[in-house]
Amino acid sequence: MELIVSLALFSIVIIVVLSLFSMGITAQRKVLALQGVQENARFILEFMAKEIRMSIINSSTASTLDITRPGGERIGYAFVNGDIERRTIPGSQGGAINSEGIIVNGSFYTAGIGTTDNLEPKVTIVLGVQGSGTKIEEQARIDLQTTLSQRTLDIP
Repeated sequence: MELIVSLALFSIVIIVVLSLFSMGITAQRKVLALQGVQENARFILEFMAKEIRMSIINSSTASTLDITRPGGERIGYAFVNGDIERRTIPGSQGGAINSEGIIVNGSFYTAGIGTTDNLEPKVTIVLGVQGSGTKIEEQARIDLQTTLSQRTLDIP
């Protein structure tokens, strides 16, 4: 009888320990997935922000942004099939700036483009960044928004 009781207690202890171990691994996967998504989102925003601030904003739609760099090179950003792409205009040299395994969706909203409105040119970038892992804990998601203005004013 004592053997059955000790086996039952030992089984319960083992089940509790294994459950705690499994929860710890799941929590670690969630944290790593969220860290990867945050790093990608931060890189994308910093990369674009530096270039946009130093450039002139030409035009935009909800999914594309067209800018001219200080040397006269035209660059286009576009949300395409879960990626954000940076391409030269014309020529379309370039590609996605987000990492593989990361899905990026978003929009561009501009104001003040042109000299007739007396507004400083600015663009608002809305990003939704998500991990594309197979398990639910690997699919962390973060939504970000930032507004940037170009340093070159076009106010007459």
